[in-house]
Amino acid sequence: VGDGAGIARALRGAKTDREIEILRSAQERTQAAIRAVYEVTEPGMRSSEVGGLAHFAQRELGLTGTWDLSLAGPSGAFPHGDEVDRELETGSVMLLDTGGRLHGYCSDTTRTWVVGAPPSDEVQRVWDAVRAAQLAGYECMKPGARTGDADAAARAALERAGFDGGYEHLSHRLGHGIGVEIHEPPYLDGGSDVEMEPGMCFTHEPGIYLPGRFGLRIEDICYVTEDGADHFGQWQEGPAAP
Repeated sequence: VGDGAGIARALRGAKTDREIEILRSAQERTQAAIRAVYEVTEPGMRSSEVGGLAHFAQRELGLTGTWDLSLAGPSGAFPHGDEVDRELETGSVMLLDTGGRLHGYCSDTTRTWVVGAPPSDEVQRVWDAVRAAQLAGYECMKPGARTGDADAAARAALERAGFDGGYEHLSHRLGHGIGVEIHEPPYLDGGSDVEMEPGMCFTHEPGIYLPGRFGLRIEDICYVTEDGADHFGQWQEGPAAP
C-alpha cells in the first residue's frame, strides 16, 4: 500500500476543456447571485439573512449543494467567522463567501463590500492592498511555475502596501485546487513546490484581517492556460459593490 496523493493530483489537477467550461459556468452563476444579493442588502438586515439570500439566488440559477459564510464587521476579522449573527449597520463591511455545485463541480467566490455608505479611506486602502496581492499572485500563474511562488508574490505585495508579509494579516494559504471537491490539491501555499500545468484550477483568495474591526477577502477562481492564466467571471472593481 502506498500514498495515492500523487495519483489523485495527476488525475484531478489538470482539468479538461469540458470541465473548465462547467467550472466557469458555476463560478459565473455564483458571481451573478452575489450581485443580486448585494442589490437587496441594506442596514438592519442580519448577516444570516444575507447568507440565506445567497443560497436562494444560487439555487434559482441552477446550482445545488449551496453553502455560505456570511460575516459582517468584526466577524469577518476571522477568516472562517466567529458564529455571531450580526445586524448590518450603515458602513458595515460585509464579507460573503459562497458557492455551490453544477454537474458535480464546485464554485467558490468571496466578495467584500460596504453596506449603505461609501467605503472609508481605511477600507479602500485595505481593499487596494488585497487586490494588489491578488494581481501579484495571478501574474505568477503559468505552466512550469511553482505553486508556492504565487503565495509568496501575494505576501510581498501586501508588504509593499504596508501590511505584514507573513501570516499576521493574511493568516491562511493563498488558495487551493478546486473541481469535484471544493478543496483539492495542488495548493497555493508557500511550502508547495508543485509545478503548474495547463488546466489546473485554483481559488485565489488573498485577504487582510483586522481583529475587532473587519476582514476583507477577494476570491476568484483562476486556471492555468498554455501560456499564462485566465480567470472565471469578472474581477471585483472595488469595495463599493461586488
